[in-house]
Amino acid sequence: MNTMTLRNPQRGVFLLEVLIAIVIFAIGILAMISMQAVSIAAQNDSQYRAEAEHLIDQLTSQMRMAVAHDATTGNVVAASFASFAHQATTTSACNYTGTVSSVDFIEDWINTVKGFASDGTTKIAGKGLPGVTDARVQIQTDSATIPGMNQVRVTVCWQAASDKTSHRHTVVAYID
Repeated sequence: MNTMTLRNPQRGVFLLEVLIAIVIFAIGILAMISMQAVSIAAQNDSQYRAEAEHLIDQLTSQMRMAVAHDATTGNVVAASFASFAHQATTTSACNYTGTVSSVDFIEDWINTVKGFASDGTTKIAGKGLPGVTDARVQIQTDSATIPGMNQVRVTVCWQAASDKTSHRHTVVAYID
């Protein structure tokens, strides 16, 4: 009789241990799944930032080739440099206003950033950055702050369908 009374309190303990182990395992699996989602989002952001950097590098290279230089001094002509400015006024983050640049290669570049062919109407699959509009591209030029240093600040904002907020990439370059 003593052996019977000692065994009864042990009933179900193994089942309880198995249930606790399953709960701990399930929490671990859920944590791994959420880490996977965060990892994919970070990889996408990295890919878009690399694409933005590449596009901005293309633009600044074109600016270096297109800017006019004074024939006698060799200095950059301020009016030529200032013509590159595009929506240089900031009203809020990633919502730019101001005069639109009339330089042809800048208009073509903005279409490329938006994922369009240079005609501005034909969308090219897999090209450009998601959610880019004209109001999300800004080119600021400054040749007056530091004489001889022609600074251009290019900012591109994008927002993929799965993003809650927009992302911004800014590059400062000097054109001589």
